[in-house]
Amino acid sequence: MKLFNFIKKIFKNNSSEIVIQQSEEEYYEQLFTKNLKWSSPNPNYEEELRWEIIKIFVEKGIASLKGNEPVSILDLGCGRGWLTNLLSRYGTTTGIEPVKPVIEYAEKLFPEINFLVGNSKTILKNNRNTFNFVVSSEVIEHVPDVEKANFIDDIANLLKPDGFLILTTPRKEAQKEWNKFLSSNQPIEEWISETELENLVTKKHFKTIEMKRIPITLMENIPQIEVYQLWLFQKLTTCKI
Repeated sequence: MKLFNFIKKIFKNNSSEIVIQQSEEEYYEQLFTKNLKWSSPNPNYEEELRWEIIKIFVEKGIASLKGNEPVSILDLGCGRGWLTNLLSRYGTTTGIEPVKPVIEYAEKLFPEINFLVGNSKTILKNNRNTFNFVVSSEVIEHVPDVEKANFIDDIANLLKPDGFLILTTPRKEAQKEWNKFLSSNQPIEEWISETELENLVTKKHFKTIEMKRIPITLMENIPQIEVYQLWLFQKLTTCKI
């Protein structure tokens, strides 16, 4: 995935505007190594909600695997590695993230886990048909729409036959309501709807096993917003790439 420059705007005194240029790498280094909510070795509230469903999906997939071979898991877009660490309960895990300072931070938090700097194409060079699971949580919305299909192609190539993709991302259906209360300043933020996502993933490579949503309460007296979609897909035995 390319690193794009973006403009972060800071307003002062409701009149003068200061514009700071910040690269995508700088943004994620700040978020995952210094922001208190997103730099802890433990999952925060929203991450914990996602994990409760992710682990159910992992256990469901493991139950269907044939043989007693060790389970291999790739956390694609691992950030600071909190999810890679929890996934290590189920098998050998690898976390990959394109921002080097974030990986260096993850290695300090979880020195026993294998982390790599790169993206789906980086790891695909030497790991075709390697993993039982690819887990990609809160990543695809940061992949430009024009690159999303290639991203799914790479994941299919990384997985063993009958391997599983666990994918979580915000629901485009909830974006308008969500943005009434919170707006993201992340460099690339292209949400995808449930229908668009399922069509994208199942078009060539996968079948749908299960989908769940997670509602979030942002504040009192405001209805919950079902902002997260979580999917379990399985690679088709007829998949040829």
